[in-house]
Amino acid sequence: MTDMKIVELEREPLHPSPPLACPLQINVMDPDGRLWTQLQIQLQSSQLQLRRLSDQDPLPRPGRQLLLLVDHPMIGAVYDELERRQTPMLPLIVVGDPGNTALMRRSMRLGAVDFLPFDYQPAELWSGLTRVADKQAASAILAPVTVVVNGKPGSGASFICANLGYALGQRHDDDKTLLVDANLHYGSLADYLNVKDKQGSLASGMERATEMDAMALAGMVSPARERLDVLPSLPASLTDQQQPTAKNCSQLMYLLRSQYQQVVVDLSRGPENWNLPILECAEHVLVVMQQSLSALRETLYLLKRLRHELGIPKNRIILLINRYDKKKDLSLKKIEQTTEVTHILTLHNDFTMAENCTDLGKLVVEIEKKHKLVRVFDDIVGEITPQDEEKATRPGLLNRWFGRH
Repeated sequence: MTDMKIVELEREPLHPSPPLACPLQINVMDPDGRLWTQLQIQLQSSQLQLRRLSDQDPLPRPGRQLLLLVDHPMIGAVYDELERRQTPMLPLIVVGDPGNTALMRRSMRLGAVDFLPFDYQPAELWSGLTRVADKQAASAILAPVTVVVNGKPGSGASFICANLGYALGQRHDDDKTLLVDANLHYGSLADYLNVKDKQGSLASGMERATEMDAMALAGMVSPARERLDVLPSLPASLTDQQQPTAKNCSQLMYLLRSQYQQVVVDLSRGPENWNLPILECAEHVLVVMQQSLSALRETLYLLKRLRHELGIPKNRIILLINRYDKKKDLSLKKIEQTTEVTHILTLHNDFTMAENCTDLGKLVVEIEKKHKLVRVFDDIVGEITPQDEEKATRPGLLNRWFGRH
């Protein structure tokens, strides 16, 4: 590419392209650098990470990746390797001479997403990338999201979120859970877990959402326990003009869900404009309330917002009565009749244990393994996670003995 062409590209106005359904890494094989500089300029502000490969580099594995081949005699062996591959084909875009019919036919055999001329228009390339991202997003395995929100401030959402996240992470040895502190200004989830080395924060993650990959995310979350990470909240400066947006939140949540098996969000402060994508993708919304009339009034207001403004169906809402006492006048039946929420769980009152956990930065199970609250958190996990298919279809003991299946 000539210097004049580079200057021309840099002077072109940058029109924002529509966002991709998921971030992609583009692996570019361009032996003589014919289009490399052009690609760097055209795609520098997108959701894409560019990586240049030589003809000697191993081909990347399928995933949120795409291979872009700029035709050149030196990459003939790459075409041969792609044709020999028995594994699922990596999404492919070929850039070459439209007059080379043999290359076009070969590209079709390789299942290329698109064949572009050397002088392609940026919109043509973006169209191909959009199709790849849409297909990847449709087939991606995304972790379920559980949101824990206070019906009334101070009801105990952070304490419950920390212990629930740990319990979820213990279900399977290969499962990893992420706790997200979505209280941007006064988050305390990391303190509940005694996490001192805070590597990143939710705010910084949203700022970099369009450019982050799995490796960057790993450097941003903080290990809290075995198979349990936390994305903490760090208070921003009062003079900071950068405001979180729902778009950035949505992009970050996609990345988080693609890297973990469970995501639990501490949404203590309730719905805000920027965090609505978290509620939209939540499989369960755990509303924490205490057993008082004032708590019930504020919880009713929150439930109306969740159901009528955000359209969250009742079957996704679970009401958790914290510090429950069956002797109080406000019974579970009255709460159910007033809120119209039928899925209600209880967490019995043990203020001393909760206070000790908060002061020491420990979980309930770390202080007393057989404490009644540990069993309650395990029960909540059973309520919000589907029964394993193997366990659900496995015959009972008597059936196995007598051969009845």
